[in-house]
Amino acid sequence: MGEARGAPRKAQYAILRFTKYKGPEIGHIESHNERTKEKYASNPDVDTSRSHLDFHLVTPQCKYRAEAERQIAEACCRTRSDSVRVVETLVTASPEFFKGKKKSEVKAYFQEALDFIREHQDPKTIISAVVHMDEKTPRMHLSFVPLTAGGSPPRRSSATRRS
Repeated sequence: MGEARGAPRKAQYAILRFTKYKGPEIGHIESHNERTKEKYASNPDVDTSRSHLDFHLVTPQCKYRAEAERQIAEACCRTRSDSVRVVETLVTASPEFFKGKKKSEVKAYFQEALDFIREHQDPKTIISAVVHMDEKTPRMHLSFVPLTAGGSPPRRSSATRRS
């Protein structure tokens, strides 16, 4: 079926994962995403000798937690200790997708993913979008504050807008 020559092609997949963060762990994801650690024992795929190849599509203006708290306060949201303050989106694809791609093609893939997320999430809430080229498979870590375009939290969010 569609296999003119050789072995069948392996399917290629786009991967998009969302994870909610509430408190101190926000600093841990920031350290990982912004490559401020010297070693990454929890992720042996990180090759720090290649970290200079990483690049930002959105550069953070301050610490993730501080920016989240600022945006939440500006939106007049009440929070509890267990309120979600940051959502991290991991964007990548199956390793086969990236084989033979030039850096410009890889960047275009992640730019398109960022544009897609901006269509569904207020761009002002995006804290950082960093592409890691220092792992086996390129990936983008995009962090945002879960507020809607109107400044209110989305349904089923832990933050509640004050009346």
